[in-house]
Amino acid sequence: MIDFNHMDTFVCRPALQKDKEEVFELCSHIWDGGDYIPMVWEDWLADPDGLFGVAEKGGRVVGIFKLTKFAEDEWYMEGLRVHPDVQGMGVAAHIHEYVLETWHRLGKGIIRLTTGSYNVKVHHMCERSGFTRIAEFIPHRAPCLMEGESQFTPLNIDDVPIAMDFIINNPIHQLSWGLINLGWVYADPQLKHIQKAIHEGHAWWWKGGLGLLSIWEDHEDDRQEPGIQLAGCAVDDLGDFLHDYRRLMGSIGYQSAGWVAPNHAAILECLEKAGFQRSWDMSLYVFELSA
Repeated sequence: MIDFNHMDTFVCRPALQKDKEEVFELCSHIWDGGDYIPMVWEDWLADPDGLFGVAEKGGRVVGIFKLTKFAEDEWYMEGLRVHPDVQGMGVAAHIHEYVLETWHRLGKGIIRLTTGSYNVKVHHMCERSGFTRIAEFIPHRAPCLMEGESQFTPLNIDDVPIAMDFIINNPIHQLSWGLINLGWVYADPQLKHIQKAIHEGHAWWWKGGLGLLSIWEDHEDDRQEPGIQLAGCAVDDLGDFLHDYRRLMGSIGYQSAGWVAPNHAAILECLEKAGFQRSWDMSLYVFELSA
């Protein structure tokens, strides 16, 4: 264990390639060593628009953070990590203020972050700095269905504008607070998100245009498993849509189908009827600040 108590005050700065070993050591303490930061290290370092940074104390990395630009008026605070040896010493609050100051210099519009429902200290930190909690999502998962043929057909690249119009005006998407799940990161949907899903083979129409689905892949028990990125259909059709989603994922070869679903009674009821169960005790809160 490193003794940080007698070192200098915290300093935040952009991350450098030389920080890799210390950052990876910090990440080894997160989620039993299953942190995703090492997988995005090079991409985050190379991001020309946002800021990938570290907090250091006495020349040692004690925290990391990422400010991501989705659009000129849409930003995201993610990847906040604090070394366990300095928990409770104000590192997270120091990073939070530094990121907000940086955002105010670089950006405009809105900035969001996601945190767990259990993380009361972060909730209070957000509230003190003017954030409002705008959304709550609850992880659910169900085993895939291996029999029958689904009623999903792949989207084509020419479908992108139609798909965007469909999802923006869809009641299920509106119950999701108008946000797309980019992998534990929530953003306003853009054409490029649907284009990327199509290129990856992860976007489908349902019943000839009565519904739309795109997925992202999550790391579950040493394998990749799907989660819903965008879902759109009539509310009355959602149970059938989700049941068919399980069938589609089984036909692709996945073992389970997931949705970090919006906390709305109508959606939770459909999930239960379609065979989904809550997979975590916690939920995710999305906070937002406008400037």
